[in-house]
Amino acid sequence: MQIHSAIPALRAALKNRGRIVFVPTMGNLHAGHISLMEQARAHGDTV
Repeated sequence: MQIHSAIPALRAALKNRGRIVFVPTMGNLHAGHISLMEQARAHGDTV
């Protein structure tokens, strides 16, 4: 996991990463989250 506290650092880390897909969660991961992540992989390069 990477944590960035400045926008320039975040932009540099994301450069050339392809399409990024965000899957929000609120706590414990369960089968529903895993299903969403699997679907996200089909739509982007980085989840």
